[in-house]
Amino acid sequence: MKVPFGRNWERSMDAELRFHLDLQIRGYMERGLSRAEAERRARQEFGTLELAKDECRDQRTAEWLNNILRDVRHACRSLRRSPGFAAAVAATLALGIGANTAIFSLIYSVLLKPLPYRAPDRIFSVETILPRQNASSSLPMRVQDYLEWRMADTAFESIAALTPAQWNLTGDGEPERLGGAVVSANFFAFLGATPERGRGFAAEEETPGKENVVVISDSLWRRRYSADPGVVGKTIMLNAIPHVVIGVAPASLLVPTGTMLHPTLAFAPRIDVWKPMAPTNEDLQGENWNFGVLVRLRKGESAVRGRQQLQAMLNRSIRATVPDFKDELMTRLAPIREIYSSKVRLRLLLIFAASGLLLLAACTNIANLFLARVAGRATELATRIALGAGRARIVSLLLMESLLLAVLGGAIGAWAGHSGVRFLVAYGPAEFGILSAPGLNLAALWFALAASVATGVVCGALPALHVWRKDAAAALQEAARSALGGRGATRLRQTLVAVEMTLGAALLASAGLLLHSFVNVMGADRGYAVERVLSVDLGLFDARYAPGPRRVVFFRELTRRIQMLPGVQAAGAIGGLPANSGTAVASQTIFYVTDSNPPAVALQRPVALIRSVTAGYFAASGATLRAGRFFGETEPVPVAIISESLAKRFWPGESMPAIVGHVFRHGDFNGPAVIVAGIVADTRPGALDRELPPEVYRPQTQRAGGAMSLVIKTAQEPAALAPAIRAEIRKMDSNLPIPAIRTMREIISQTVAERRFQMALTVLFALAALCLGAIGIYGVVSYSVACRTRDIGLRIALGAMRGDVMRWVFAIGFRPVLFGLAAGLFAAIMIGRALRGLLYGIAPTDPVSLGLVALVLLLTAALACYVPARRAAKLDPTIALRYE
Repeated sequence: MKVPFGRNWERSMDAELRFHLDLQIRGYMERGLSRAEAERRARQEFGTLELAKDECRDQRTAEWLNNILRDVRHACRSLRRSPGFAAAVAATLALGIGANTAIFSLIYSVLLKPLPYRAPDRIFSVETILPRQNASSSLPMRVQDYLEWRMADTAFESIAALTPAQWNLTGDGEPERLGGAVVSANFFAFLGATPERGRGFAAEEETPGKENVVVISDSLWRRRYSADPGVVGKTIMLNAIPHVVIGVAPASLLVPTGTMLHPTLAFAPRIDVWKPMAPTNEDLQGENWNFGVLVRLRKGESAVRGRQQLQAMLNRSIRATVPDFKDELMTRLAPIREIYSSKVRLRLLLIFAASGLLLLAACTNIANLFLARVAGRATELATRIALGAGRARIVSLLLMESLLLAVLGGAIGAWAGHSGVRFLVAYGPAEFGILSAPGLNLAALWFALAASVATGVVCGALPALHVWRKDAAAALQEAARSALGGRGATRLRQTLVAVEMTLGAALLASAGLLLHSFVNVMGADRGYAVERVLSVDLGLFDARYAPGPRRVVFFRELTRRIQMLPGVQAAGAIGGLPANSGTAVASQTIFYVTDSNPPAVALQRPVALIRSVTAGYFAASGATLRAGRFFGETEPVPVAIISESLAKRFWPGESMPAIVGHVFRHGDFNGPAVIVAGIVADTRPGALDRELPPEVYRPQTQRAGGAMSLVIKTAQEPAALAPAIRAEIRKMDSNLPIPAIRTMREIISQTVAERRFQMALTVLFALAALCLGAIGIYGVVSYSVACRTRDIGLRIALGAMRGDVMRWVFAIGFRPVLFGLAAGLFAAIMIGRALRGLLYGIAPTDPVSLGLVALVLLLTAALACYVPARRAAKLDPTIALRYE
């Protein structure tokens, strides 16, 4: 196939060359030679006509394109003759490139793709850093600080605030619990999001009494109201209070969910309702740190200057409330990108590194396959070189085969990666689903193309270099099989196997550390019972259940009824399950020790989680009492049960029984004194991924929370009691939504989903690398046996035992494995140090994990060597020698 002008050019070249040849013939004839002699002399001096044409073709500018097209045609014909080889290489590359493409698609969406905000690089979240604490110990903000900041002249052009909220939607179909947020009136304008229907909030709607308007999400509008355009202006009942829908948020609106904004702000997994904030005098005088604040920096302003301005105002406000406060609170600005990516960045990069190691293992395996293929074609390639083909042309042919297979594998891998992204978004952390579309993006497709070309060059480079250095005459003089088994080629193939084992050992060791850590997490003592415990989320938000006796009576009667059900051992309720990181519904307030003389503001650990509990909660949860007593049905004076770590921190040196009876305050420094009635063992979040602030449990009779979780200890499978419990709730209030009934085991499983996700992917990549390594070992050993059939037959004929032959073959396979295993374990220790923050209960040099990895690799290598070793040991020497 020629370039478009090639046919005319060939005719012109042929005519011109023949013209010059005829002219030389005529010249000899004019000198008196016969025509036959003149033609002989002219052709002898002129040379072969076709060789002259080739020399002319080489001078054409576009000849490189013809060469490429010829190489493509030749590579296609060659691969068509070896369909098994082509399929193995394409499938191996598809595995490596597909995994890397899917992970890169997520990395681009989560870590690199610009966020859908106006000038997102100028948006920051604000949090308070506690004095004398590590950088990870922080608080969100108070509403009064936000109101002061937005009125001040600072380096920020706008400031917005939001806090989690929940509402019961009733009166319009099945009762439903909706996750939402209470936000400042400028929230949508701050993000640059215009409602697709209706409008956003007005400034006057931040006034108490005028705040009963809402903006609903696009998903709620479509799911609940069938995308009815008339929903704007519709009155809906939220917590039994009429609210007017004034707008529908755009479907593309990106807002923080879960604990993205701050670890102690627990938003719902899906935000369906936004309502304007309308702080009351009580809110402005309280000490609840439960608002997230977002700021937008002015153009040309410094974030450092803005942070200092906010910090100065915050400390002035604190000192006005607490005169004895002597420390300096710090503020920290975190870029908006950190809200969505900080929790998953390390895990995502480590998964990408694991997939990269898998691709490298695939490349070394394929390079080994290509070496074997080139060795099998040694005589053919040497003949081509001897007949005049340049070494560059031979290398070009080999690289073209590698590139064709790489592009084919990359195309299959990209198609598989599309499904892989769907899987990762569906089963990965929430941040994946929020920032990533369920499919490949354009950046991922470019990555797949670049990875295909790079792997094609890498996989074909070693075989091509081997051919470049090969002496054509020596290859022609040697028998094909002896040429293939040359010492240099054997060493190169064994080196590749060692590299493959190194990569496989590093991946397996990482997977082993994560797997061992995951087992430790699942078996750890969290401070509460996990087996045979059922949890039911409820929220008494209606006006009928205003804070006070109605809530207390409801939960007291409900737990009494549930305790009477067959199979129930104990029942209670708590505001925020510790297994769910303990932040939902629990308040965060400053903690004061007040029974010292003089009263001291304890700032070493000033934040405590305040939980409301009923009297039966501790028995149902299996909490361990360290000192004092549990709550009774009624408590005449303000009392609390505190966690063990809190007691040790604030009353060091005192025994647990001596701490019982001490007095503290939380929230307002001038608030009522609370007596320590008991001390319980610390509780940990389900994922065990961070240390919680100190915990304070208050009786629900003294602190009646609306959102509570029932905790029911059963003597049987807890899920079997779900229908009976649901029926009891419906008897008490048929309009009360029941958003979730789950076993504690299910809750723990959900909280460790991120750990399990990373562990599962790493183990999957490690197993794939292990299989590739086993194939590589098997191929090298089998090939070595095939090349040395004559030597093996001669050894057996001279009296070598079968065991000796098998040991010799095993030595061939195990030598690179041992080198690779040693290097891989060293690399694994280095990787383990990087994984230190993700491990629980084990060290990066965990001997159990590393020992199991070494054992698995050695067993795999032994299995890969056994088949060719057994075949070599059973070789008939007469047949082998006759064959040779």
